[in-house]
Amino acid sequence: MMKVRGKPLTRKSVFIPMGIEENQPNLADEGMTLFRQRRFKEAAEKLEKAIDLEPEKVSLWNLHAQALANTGDYDEALKSVEVATALDDSNHLNWQLKGTILMRKGDLEESKKAIDKSLELNESSVNYTFRGQVDYSLQNYDEAMGFFEEALKRDSDNPLANQMKGLVLFIKGKHVEAVPFIEKALAVGSSESLKKILEECRKKAETG
Repeated sequence: MMKVRGKPLTRKSVFIPMGIEENQPNLADEGMTLFRQRRFKEAAEKLEKAIDLEPEKVSLWNLHAQALANTGDYDEALKSVEVATALDDSNHLNWQLKGTILMRKGDLEESKKAIDKSLELNESSVNYTFRGQVDYSLQNYDEAMGFFEEALKRDSDNPLANQMKGLVLFIKGKHVEAVPFIEKALAVGSSESLKKILEECRKKAETG
């Protein structure tokens, strides 16, 4: 049995939606509001109080980890997501979050393991994209391409998968092939660095 803040935690495989009993403070809702406002430090503090009231609520631990990660406190974020996975190790979102935090921390091999676990539980386009990003960061471009292609098979409009596939093609010198993927990514969100890569691809495609 695990203990957090002196309270026992049992290894239950349950995912409880966000919500608080009527006779309790709406700390979770307040934490979510702060999170949406990108006030991540305040959100983490509010969610910590909510966790004290409901220490077995998986969604609170997951959101707490996200808030901490967005403050750059990856070590503490990992502690919270570890509790989330302990409470519900069948929830792919917990493993996905653990993998992305580890990736941002630079621990790529451990990130790979966590995202592989998430993929075992849910072969989503998002999971394949994140898994490809790990290999991309390791400069394993062929392996990364395979994951991005799997992601796009599941969701051809996935902007990050389109961007990452375009970047791999750009790195490999396949500028003509890279253009439509980068264009599709830019149609969703603007990025000056990605625009410059697109311009370079178009110029090199014109000159052969």
